[in-house]
Amino acid sequence: MVGAIFIGTFLPLALLLLLLRHSRPVFSCFCWGMLAFLIVYLTSPTLYRILGIENVLSITAVYIGPPYEELLKAMPLLVAAIISRQSIIPFYYILGMSSGIGFAIEENLNFLAEFHSKPGESMALMTLRSFSTCLMHGVCTGFIGFTLTLARRDPTWKRNVFPIAGWLVATIYHGFFNWLMIHGFLAAGVILAMVVFLIFFGWMKSEESKAKETEGTIWQ
Repeated sequence: MVGAIFIGTFLPLALLLLLLRHSRPVFSCFCWGMLAFLIVYLTSPTLYRILGIENVLSITAVYIGPPYEELLKAMPLLVAAIISRQSIIPFYYILGMSSGIGFAIEENLNFLAEFHSKPGESMALMTLRSFSTCLMHGVCTGFIGFTLTLARRDPTWKRNVFPIAGWLVATIYHGFFNWLMIHGFLAAGVILAMVVFLIFFGWMKSEESKAKETEGTIWQ
């Protein structure tokens, strides 16, 4: 079922890459996020089995899954930070959010296929996850993207510290969100995800207006 969901969503969207131009980097990251979910889905059981914790949700969802997922989701950002033009530097967070949202969409569809069959409940579930899990994934990878922006702007050794710190912060936030959800604090998790998203997105738009890399370009 997961493979069918992936093929049915990923391939049509990937074909759109042939039609896109200026938005191709963003959409490529979105498609990577979908692929990252499939990689996590296929490899996590083996990883958990090796660690001897495959049936311990409180450990896998809080301590093991988040760092692994955040690392995979951020892979295209590392490539972008190396090869992208100077004018793209302020917008790494958008690439990150695109990857995170792509991941969340596949995760939502998988969750729907495995655990829900009643139409009314399924619609409520997808609405709830869209305003919580989806926002959380987007913000986590978006924040890593922002730290890569800081790294590109800093020519010293500190540039290597920013992305590592961003990955750690994203991992902690991701793990804490999962902890709230598996312990039944659903309302708190939804409110947290929405508030953090609004703060983060507002902060990023403010940073965009100060970006010197876009002066004299189409981004200004």
